Parts: sequence; C-alpha cells; structure tokens
Amino acid sequence: MSFTDRIALQLYSVKEETGKDFLGTLEKVAAIGYRNVEFAGFFNTPADKLKDTLDRLSLKPVSSHVSKDMLLNDPDSLIAYHKTIGTEYIVLAWSKTDTLEDVKDTANVLNDIAPRIREAGMELGYHNHGHEFRKIGDRYAIDILLELTENAGIFAQFDVFWIRYADLEPIDFIERYGSRCRMIHLRDMKTPGERHSTEIGNGIIDMKRIIQKGLEIGTKYFIVEQENFDKPCIDACKISLNNLMAMAEQMNV
Repeated sequence: MSFTDRIALQLYSVKEETGKDFLGTLEKVAAIGYRNVEFAGFFNTPADKLKDTLDRLSLKPVSSHVSKDMLLNDPDSLIAYHKTIGTEYIVLAWSKTDTLEDVKDTANVLNDIAPRIREAGMELGYHNHGHEFRKIGDRYAIDILLELTENAGIFAQFDVFWIRYADLEPIDFIERYGSRCRMIHLRDMKTPGERHSTEIGNGIIDMKRIIQKGLEIGTKYFIVEQENFDKPCIDACKISLNNLMAMAEQMNV
C-alpha cells in the first residue's frame, strides 16, 4: 500500500457540512479526492444506507471516533453498526486523565470492551489531546494509559498537533510505541504554542519527518484533521490532500 492510499480525512474537519447534510458531505469529500474517512458521528443514518453510500463513492471507512459513554452504554449496537459499515478501527476520542484514578478508569473501559470489538473483526484504540501529556507523578498520563492497556491490544492514535502543543516531540512517541501506532492524526499548527490548526503543509510541524517515521514503524493510516479555517472547510481539506500528495512525490513513497 502506497502512502497516498493511506491518507484519510477525519470528518470532524467538515463538521459544519456534515451537520447539515451528512451523506452529501461524503459526496464532496470523495469528489475532492479522499478515498478513506474517519467518522465523528453518524447523524442517525441507518448503517445499511451509509454502507451503500460508501460503496457507491468508493470511500473506505477506516475508523470511527466514539465516546466513553458509547462504549459503556450500548456496546452491542455500537459494534454491530461499525461491523455493518466495514470499519477497521474504533477509537475512543477523549477521556479524562487528570488523576491516576481517571487513567485507570479509562483503561478499564478499554480493556473490558476490546475483546468484543476484536471478536467482531475490528481493533480498539485511543486518541490523545493535550491533557494526556501532563505528568502524574513522574510519568505522562498517556504512557500510564498505554501501559495499562497493552495486554488488551489497545493501539495509539497519536495526534501530532497536541503533542507539539504540549511542547513535546511527536517523533519520540511514535518511535516509543512503534507498531502500536496504527494511525497518526496529521493536524498542522499555524503558530507555535497556539491552539490554531491550519492546512497540512502550511504550518510549522515537520510532517515529512512524521510521515517517514510512521511508514518505518508500520503506521497504516495518516488522518487529516483541521479545526480552524480561514476558507471553506472543504477547500482547506483539499489543500491538505494536495500538499500531502506533493510530499509523497518528493519523498518517493
């Protein structure tokens, strides 16, 4: 699989569009060139209808962000929906990790549900924000969480923006967790130290180096995400894709 076949779009990037017309937005995402998507909600769309739309558009549903409540309250329906549409990965999008007790609680939720998700042919992972890179004692919360969930096969979906926002180096964490880093969220930072994202390749994060390291350790998907825009979100996502394709050509990957 080439690098360009590994590029996906996190649909939270186009939340203003999906909130108005979910399936129509998928049409737009496919039209600008994306072939893989990561979901951030389904807007009450029946699974079979979404599956038909994805098949028609040749869009691969590589992963989906879910909440802790969704994992706890109705895991059977959650698993059945994702299995129907053909998702490979389910990712806990956010959890409180302020204290050791918070981290243990999150780990328990992930460890409990992971075997059922695996039995259904999918894998379960965790997506970081910035707060997981605060220390509890002498260790980062993310390191404690990933240690507690290693035996359950929980993978890391590192968001490079938030690691950089914590004034740390994304490459260090990608190297540390190696094959557990199934997916990397490529979210570029417009200005050092500010919570303002921009198009991939138009910010300050060295995306080429991150991509190269990800490919070295076997990362399967590189997921575009952007939250702040000075142009229509679909246009911005197209710029990110074009910039990534140009990087791939320069890197010969």
